[in-house]
Amino acid sequence: MRLNKGGLIVSAIYIVHFLVFSCFSYFAGLKASVLLAEFAVLPAGLILGSIWPLLGLHDPPFDADLWMNSYVFYFPVSLFISYMVGWALHAFWRLLARYVAPRLDRLDERLVRRFHRD
Repeated sequence: MRLNKGGLIVSAIYIVHFLVFSCFSYFAGLKASVLLAEFAVLPAGLILGSIWPLLGLHDPPFDADLWMNSYVFYFPVSLFISYMVGWALHAFWRLLARYVAPRLDRLDERLVRRFHRD
């Protein structure tokens, strides 16, 4: 199974984002560290934060001391979400290249011919 290039690029960017904000949260004060830790796992927080109420659960539906309320759970979920966003962006780019690029090439040829006559 080959992995998607766009998904891998966005995943690598997310890993750097996670490392930067995790390091900042480790060295910051208490209130700032909580905010920076939430920024570190932002993709999972946004997606899961909108899914829990749709399922009728409170946010989050598990205890604060449980492993599912830590980096162990939120980092892989955020990594998966970032990979899927990269995959979708890469697929959109390929669709644009397949359907729009030939028209742009023909337009470019017509413009070159038109201006070359002068």
